[in-house]
Amino acid sequence: MANIPFMNPVVLQAQDLPVPNREDTPQALNPLDLSEPTLLNPVLEGYQLLYGLNLLDCHHWQGFVDVAQFRIHVQVFEPKQAETVKGSVWLLHGYLEHSGIYQPIIQEILEQGFSVLTFDLPGHGLSNGTVAGIEDFDDYQAVLLGIKAAVEDAAQLPKPWLGVGQSTGGAIWMHHILEYAEQRQEPMVDRVLLLSPLIRPAKSAWWHNSIGLGIVRRIKRQVPRHFKRNNHNPEFLRFVRLQDPLQPKTMSMDWILAMARWMVKMEERPACRIPVWLAQGALDQTVDWRYNIEYIRRKFRLQTSLILEEGSHQLINERADIRAALTGLIPAFLNAKYKRQYYQ
Repeated sequence: MANIPFMNPVVLQAQDLPVPNREDTPQALNPLDLSEPTLLNPVLEGYQLLYGLNLLDCHHWQGFVDVAQFRIHVQVFEPKQAETVKGSVWLLHGYLEHSGIYQPIIQEILEQGFSVLTFDLPGHGLSNGTVAGIEDFDDYQAVLLGIKAAVEDAAQLPKPWLGVGQSTGGAIWMHHILEYAEQRQEPMVDRVLLLSPLIRPAKSAWWHNSIGLGIVRRIKRQVPRHFKRNNHNPEFLRFVRLQDPLQPKTMSMDWILAMARWMVKMEERPACRIPVWLAQGALDQTVDWRYNIEYIRRKFRLQTSLILEEGSHQLINERADIRAALTGLIPAFLNAKYKRQYYQ
């Protein structure tokens, strides 16, 4: 697997290490404690090996934070030269994903001298909750702010705080920013990089159809997931479809219905002047990216827009030649200097 940092679970088994799963692995997590190094046990060692987190040259903490009704798996990565850390990035993953498969971008951020905080969304990865489900997108905001309260004064996460979000992760950041701007409050991050952000799903998605939604929701709470070709990296696609034990095998109707309600609310929110950066694949068939870009132009101060002509939806693990422009955009975003101008 030369083009991905992830390990075949068979190798873990050969080393007598347990393969991660949603039932047993969370039991090996302790409450997140940034005052002490995280003590590795065989379960966490297996997790870190499987997703290549052991390859990162950094200090690493891992544990859970209780937020509302959820127990959320949180990870913090700090560059080895802690005294020169420039700031911190809050990295949010997309729907049907988890934070483990974001190792490539974590490495890039660390190399730029920034700490990283990332967590599994409810119902994903090692966080509890209905598999791939959410009752209301407001729950994502409660989780975000609950984790913020837990790490507010952590030395490992110096300000400024920046946000990066893929797909649903980008949706969570846009929700946060617009809600805070509407209340004339400063958001928790200075600026955000949106990767293939979700506002509307692609028109080709069956759950974009209100009639189809109405029929399915009466008879099913979960529907089978069909693994789409959402980027051009065959090794990553093979890992996700066949080898990653934390990939959800179903989609939740609760999540889909919550998204439909959220879309309506997001249209009604007033615009703001908070800067966002955008990277989007032109071959994306997961979100309605043309509409979404127009929405972002209307609602935010779009600082930089990068269209990857051969890119699809999952940009973080995209094929290296396609992803090259994004690799250049990340340091520009992290190290940007600008004068704050939050409100119109």
